[in-house]
Amino acid sequence: MTHRTSPADAVRYERIREIGCLACRKRGLDSPAEVHHLNLGGHAGMKRRGNAFTIGLCAHHHRDDPGTSSRRTMEQIYGPSLAGASKRFRAEFGSDAELLALQDELIGGGS
Repeated sequence: MTHRTSPADAVRYERIREIGCLACRKRGLDSPAEVHHLNLGGHAGMKRRGNAFTIGLCAHHHRDDPGTSSRRTMEQIYGPSLAGASKRFRAEFGSDAELLALQDELIGGGS
């Protein structure tokens, strides 16, 4: 299934980028966000759920990208990444459903 980007999706993505990384936000930090598409679990594997099921994560939390620091330093400051340690990421920052609910609340609340 292909998920085309509608005008409403484009607005959502812009708001996600404006709000920043949800994981960093939970740690009291402010980081730019990339749009992360949540996946179906279980037997569906890595199949994306669709454009409405998106949250903002920084490069570290999204792709385990340490930038110019070491991964160890990034994890000490920012916590575990979804790409590098998904179980620890979800234990600290919340489940996909919790993060999606927070993202939708922040988008709807205008901040």
